[in-house]
Amino acid sequence: MRIISLLELLFEVDKDDRSLKFDRIARHCLVDKNDVELMLMKAMSLKLIKGNIDEVEEVVHVDWMLPRYLTRAHLEIMVRKLQDWEVKMENVIKLVEGQSEELL
Repeated sequence: MRIISLLELLFEVDKDDRSLKFDRIARHCLVDKNDVELMLMKAMSLKLIKGNIDEVEEVVHVDWMLPRYLTRAHLEIMVRKLQDWEVKMENVIKLVEGQSEELL
């Protein structure tokens, strides 16, 4: 159950922000901070997530997570992420267009 809670947390955060401190994981998954590393290793051994654990800084960097079924809440999160991405892309287009005028 706690590993599922971990996967939910990872799904909620931005893909670019999947470096999570052990404290945050412990609070979200309702486990002791000392048990976070073991839970992460279990999730990695089950091939649910891929990433690196930094024991010294107490941070995990997740590069990939196993795709899951999507509930309505998951779809709402994805819609929000796509809207954020659209805004970022519009800003990139404006930046490129602005710089291309200088070349002409």
